[in-house]
Amino acid sequence: MRFQVVKESDVELQKQFLLIALWTPDNEPDHKPEVLEAPRVKEFYEDWGREGDVGFIAFSPDNKPMGLIQSRFKSSLTKKYSDYPEIAIAVFSEYRGTGVASALMQHLIEHSATGLRLGVHPQNVAARKLYEKFGFREYEIHESGFPQMVRAKTI
Repeated sequence: MRFQVVKESDVELQKQFLLIALWTPDNEPDHKPEVLEAPRVKEFYEDWGREGDVGFIAFSPDNKPMGLIQSRFKSSLTKKYSDYPEIAIAVFSEYRGTGVASALMQHLIEHSATGLRLGVHPQNVAARKLYEKFGFREYEIHESGFPQMVRAKTI
């Protein structure tokens, strides 16, 4: 596995991964691609490359994209930790359960200068376990029902 920095020219691949990152449980309909144009979602990719943007794409040995992780300073659903960048992470289905998400998370943490925050679907147990494994803790449940999690920067 190798990592490549997310560039502005990667926006279409970035959007593919962000659609996956907007996880839905089996009992809910999948998001349609149009959701990527919602202002709150566009914040994750629009004008990528601003100061503070950090992102990596994981590639397989045969040079196929496997997953993406990124952090960006953007609006927050909560006031607490709103000064931390928010992360998004996604792995193509054929690579899930192979350690790609853990490798991406470790790589981002190693390249982050601040703490990190995220929101997670309350039914996404696998994602929550991953986040907790890397030191994220729940600090609030937003009125939408989505737990908000934070990982403080360690020195």
